[in-house]
Amino acid sequence: MKLSLMKAIIKKTSIALLVMSTTISHAASQEKKTSLEDQKSVAVTIYNENLALIKDQRTITLDNGLNLLAFRGVSAKMRPETSLLRSLNNINGFNILEQNFDFDLLTPQKLLEKYVGKNVSIATMNPVTGEEIIEQALVLSTNQGVVVKIGDRIETNPRGRYIFDKVPENLRDQPTLVLQLNSPSAEPQEVELSYLTSGLSWKADYVAELNADDTKLDLMGWVTLNNKSGTTYNNAKLQLVAGDVNIVRQDFRQRLEGRQVMAMKSAVAEDSMSEESLFEYHLYSLNRPTTLSDNQTKQVSLLTATQVPVNKEFLLQGVRRQNLLDR
Repeated sequence: MKLSLMKAIIKKTSIALLVMSTTISHAASQEKKTSLEDQKSVAVTIYNENLALIKDQRTITLDNGLNLLAFRGVSAKMRPETSLLRSLNNINGFNILEQNFDFDLLTPQKLLEKYVGKNVSIATMNPVTGEEIIEQALVLSTNQGVVVKIGDRIETNPRGRYIFDKVPENLRDQPTLVLQLNSPSAEPQEVELSYLTSGLSWKADYVAELNADDTKLDLMGWVTLNNKSGTTYNNAKLQLVAGDVNIVRQDFRQRLEGRQVMAMKSAVAEDSMSEESLFEYHLYSLNRPTTLSDNQTKQVSLLTATQVPVNKEFLLQGVRRQNLLDR
C-alpha cells in the first residue's frame, strides 16, 4: 500500500515538473522585442582610436518568470562582453541568465547559406508558355556559387528565384542582443543598456581664411564624426573625449594610443561644443542633442573666431653641412 502511494506521488511530481518545464520553455521561446521606437534617450561618448560608450535607455515590460528579451538596434560592432543591462526604477528588476549577440544580418546570400543541407523551392518561367514551374531543390553548397540537387541532377547557379519557407532564427534584420532573464514581476521598467563599441570615431578639422593683407584671419573649427557602427543614434547626448584611453585586456597592460589633445579655446555659440578638463583627458560636450545616422559623416561646429590678428613670418630651415657630408 505504501509502495503504491509512493509511486503515485512520484508520478504526480514528475507530471508537475514536466508541466512546469513546458511552461517555462514556452514562455522563453516567445521573444519580447524592444526596438529604437521604445528608446527614451541615448548617450554616446566617443573616445580616441575607434572606441565609444553607448548608454541606451528604453521602457520594457517583462512577464513574471523567464523571458527572452530581444534588444534590437544595438551597434553591429558592439563588444558584447562589455554589455550591462540594469533596471533604473527597480533594483531587483530581473536576473540575467545568459545573452547572445546576433549580428549575422539577413541578406539573400546569408539566407541561402543557412539553407545548405535543406530544401528550397526554385521558381522558373517557361519563356514560351509563360507558365511558372516550381521545383524542389536541395542546397549542397554556396561556396563560389550555388550548387543544388534537383531530382536526380546536380546544377550549379540555377536560374530562377528561390522560395524559402521561413527565416532562420539566428538571422536578424538588424543587430540584436538577446538576453535570457528572470523577472519577479510584470510591471513596466525603465532599463539602460550600456556597452562599448567600435565603428564610431571623431577628429577635429580647422578652416582658416586670411584677409587680403595677411594681417587677420577667420577661423572655423569642426568636429568630424564618422558612424559606421551599423545603427543610428537618434537625438543622442554627444560627448567626445580626447586623450589616451586605457583598455583593460587579458594582460591588463595593453594601451590604446591617443591623438593629440585639442588645446585651442575660443568663444562658442550656446549650441556648440563646450570643453572641460577631466583628469588627464579633455571632455567636449555638445550642448544640444544630435542624430548620428548609420554610414554618415557629420560635422558639428566646435568654435568660430573672426578677425583674429596674425603675424606673417618667413622661416628658412637649412640643413647643416655635416649632415650633407654624412649622406
